[in-house]
Amino acid sequence: MAQQQISPGSINAAIAALRFFFTVTLERPDLVRPLTTVNKPRRAPVVLSPEEVTRLLEAAPGLKYKAALSVAYGAGLRVSEVAALKVSDIDSERMTLRVEQGKGQRDRYVMLSPQLLELLRDWWRAARPQAWLFPGQNPVNPMSARQLNRAVHAAKNLAGIAKRVSPHTLRHNSECRIIPSHLATMS
Repeated sequence: MAQQQISPGSINAAIAALRFFFTVTLERPDLVRPLTTVNKPRRAPVVLSPEEVTRLLEAAPGLKYKAALSVAYGAGLRVSEVAALKVSDIDSERMTLRVEQGKGQRDRYVMLSPQLLELLRDWWRAARPQAWLFPGQNPVNPMSARQLNRAVHAAKNLAGIAKRVSPHTLRHNSECRIIPSHLATMS
């Protein structure tokens, strides 16, 4: 399979199937000891320039998505973490956001920049969300990760960005995660 340039994922799936067959079905684990999995080459993530991030955030379809994408970028949150934010998770005195049950079901706090706090205040004044910071189509439920994903792709197209962009791309941008000041105020 390696000589035929089959992908590492396909090779590893075949190895797992062979291990199961020889170990469980034939009860001969000694025959699979020489089989080792293939490591997938790690690719560097797509990173946007500060100008591209600004264009992407400006092109977000509405204040709700501008604020949500800015939180993903400014605080480095995952899509599911942004969607699950509650209004009560914002601590403006300590300048932190509480992330409940993030990856690994762990709670943590992330820093909140003054510009991002101001943008979140603009969003709150405009929509007055009750429980969820970013409510879904039914305000009883939070915004879905899929909604946020669609917003990112719409903003990417409107901003004219050719790179492959997803909500997770915003986490990969290691430059200073401060929301540009002209984005922090509502137009």
